Amino acid sequence: MGGMLARRRLTALPSKKVVVNVGQDYEGNLPHVIRSSDSNWFAYSLADGPRVADSYVYHRSGNEFVRLETENLHVDVKGDVRNEYVNPIHWTKPAVLSLEQFDIFRGGSGDATCQFAAKFDEKTGKFQSFQRRKLHLRNSRFCKKDHTC
Repeated sequence: MGGMLARRRLTALPSKKVVVNVGQDYEGNLPHVIRSSDSNWFAYSLADGPRVADSYVYHRSGNEFVRLETENLHVDVKGDVRNEYVNPIHWTKPAVLSLEQFDIFRGGSGDATCQFAAKFDEKTGKFQSFQRRKLHLRNSRFCKKDHTC
């Protein structure tokens, strides 16, 4: 692209007003944006570097979209995580997001892939994760017994 920054603009209809400019990842790729059925929520994942991908979530507040806190939008795993990628999959209903997390452990100790759901709690202003499900796991000593990952 010759130094140009690519951006995906999310616009409101019918006004076509830009409500959010979505950036690109460290390799220059545009993210896949996932929208809820009521169009009041959207999410996407961006890789800030080769070792981590974070999910970003926005919610409509009046005529604006507000970025929500997603720092805790992941499953805690036991072990020394080297790389962690958390990607939204789909909205099961408004305020409930399905995500997939892939962790690679240091020292060639294995990896784990989990799917989980997170619901936004209006009272706390944070997401609460639930319904964890192990999809793939190598070297299970890194998973907690009370969670599937």
